[in-house]
Amino acid sequence: MSLKKKTFWGGIWNSLSSVSLTGLNFIITAILARLLSPNAFGVMGMIQTTIALINMMNQFGLSPAIIQGENLNQRRLSSLFWFNMFVGITMTGIVFFSADLVALFFNQNSLAPLLRLISIVFTVVSFSFIQQSLLRKEMKFKELFNINIISTISYGIITIILAVNGFGVKSLVLGYISKNIVNTILIILFNRWVPSFRFDFKEIKDLLNFGVYVFGSSILNYFNRNLDYLLIGRFLGSEALGYYTLAYKMMLIPVQKIGGVISNTFLPAFSQIKHNQKSIKKYYLKVLQLISLLTFPMMGGLFIVAPEFILSIYGENWIPVIILIQILSITGALQSLGTTLGTILLSQGRSDISFKWNLFAVSNLAVAMLIGMNWGIIGVAAGVAIFSFYAFWISFYITGSLINMSLLDLVNFIKKSFLYTIFMMIIVYLTKTYLVTPNIEQMPIQLAINVITGIVVYAAIFLIIDGKEYFEQIKRLKSAVK
Repeated sequence: MSLKKKTFWGGIWNSLSSVSLTGLNFIITAILARLLSPNAFGVMGMIQTTIALINMMNQFGLSPAIIQGENLNQRRLSSLFWFNMFVGITMTGIVFFSADLVALFFNQNSLAPLLRLISIVFTVVSFSFIQQSLLRKEMKFKELFNINIISTISYGIITIILAVNGFGVKSLVLGYISKNIVNTILIILFNRWVPSFRFDFKEIKDLLNFGVYVFGSSILNYFNRNLDYLLIGRFLGSEALGYYTLAYKMMLIPVQKIGGVISNTFLPAFSQIKHNQKSIKKYYLKVLQLISLLTFPMMGGLFIVAPEFILSIYGENWIPVIILIQILSITGALQSLGTTLGTILLSQGRSDISFKWNLFAVSNLAVAMLIGMNWGIIGVAAGVAIFSFYAFWISFYITGSLINMSLLDLVNFIKKSFLYTIFMMIIVYLTKTYLVTPNIEQMPIQLAINVITGIVVYAAIFLIIDGKEYFEQIKRLKSAVK
C-alpha cells in the first residue's frame, strides 16, 4: 500500500477512534461525576500527575525513535525491549518506595497506598511498548482502534461497578490498572513480535541518543501540562483540583482526540518525506486548517453553553467548573494546533529544538500560574490561558522557520475557522439569551437547542462559503487512494 493510501486510511481509523473514545470517555466521566465527589477526582488528579511524570521517564523518548528509526532488526528491537523492561521495573520501584514523599508533598495521606497499588502499571505496559510502537510505525491504526475501544470499555465497566459499590477513588485506580492490563494483552495479540533473549547496548545507542532529547523535551512538556495540577493540588487542595481536573479534561478532548490524533497519523508520513520541505509545508498547513475547522467551533461552543452543559451533564455539585471551562476553552483552541509542533520537529530530526522550547515554556508557564494563584483556581486557569496565547505565536514562528512557513501563512489557513466560529458563537448566544427561557429543570432541552443551533449555523456557513472547494478536494483524495 502506498504512503498516501496508508495516511488516508490511517486518518480514517484515527478519526473513528477519536470520535468513539471521546464519546465513551464522556459517558463514563458523566456517570462517575454523579457517583463520586470532586474530592475523589482531585485525589485521582494527584495520582495521574505523578504517574504521568514517571510514564515519561518510562518511555525514555523511545517511541518516536522507533518510528523514525531505520534498520530495526531483531537484535535492535530485542535490546530495546529489555532496556525498556528494566526501566519499567525501575519506575515501579521508584513510585512504590516514594509514595509517602508524594503524599507528603500533596498533604494527602490517602495517596500513598493508592500510588503503591497503581505502580504496577509501569511494569505491565513495558511488555507491550515495543509492539505498540511497531504498530504505529507500520501505520496499523485499525488495530490500534480496536485495542483502544476494548480497553476503554473495560475501564468504564469496571470503574462504574466499583464506584456504585462504594469504592470511591479506589474505583478510578483499579479501573486504570485494568485498562492498562487489557491494553497490553491486546497489543501483544495484535502484534506477534517476540523478543530474543539477548541484549546489546551498541545496538540501541543511536536510538537512545535520539531519545535523550525527546525524553528531555517530554519531561519539560510534562511540567507544561501538569504544573497547574501540581500547584493546585499542593496549595489549594484536592477539592479545588477535582474541579480543575474536570474542566481541563473537557478542554483536552479536542486537543488530544483531534489535534493529537491527526498529529499521530501524519508523523510517520512526514518522517518519510522529511527532506521535501515544500511538500511538508503544503500538507502541514492543510493539517492545521483541518484541525482548526474541527476544534475552534467545539471550543467556542463550549465557552457559550458551559452553564447548561455542566448543570445538565454533571449536576449542581460541579458549578465551580463553569467559569474554568470558559477560560480554558481559549487554551484548548490554541493547544489543539500546538499538538502538531512536535510532529514537525521530530520529522525534521530536531528534537533538540523541542527540548529548548519546552525549557523556555515551562519556566514562563510557572511564572504565569504562580501569579494567577493569588486568585485561586480561576487565577491559575487565567494564567494558563494568557501563557498559551503568547506561546502559541512564538512556537509556530520557531517551528515554521524549519519548513519555510511564516506566521502569515498560518493566519491565512486558520482565519476562516476563527471567523466562522465567532459568527456561530454570536448566534448561539443570541438564541440562548432571547429565545430560550432560563430554567434549571429544562437545562438539558436548552443545551440541546443551543448545540443544534451551533452545529447548523457553523455547517451552513462552511458549506455556503467553502463547501464546493472541499467537496472537490474529497473527490481528488478518493481518486488518489483508489
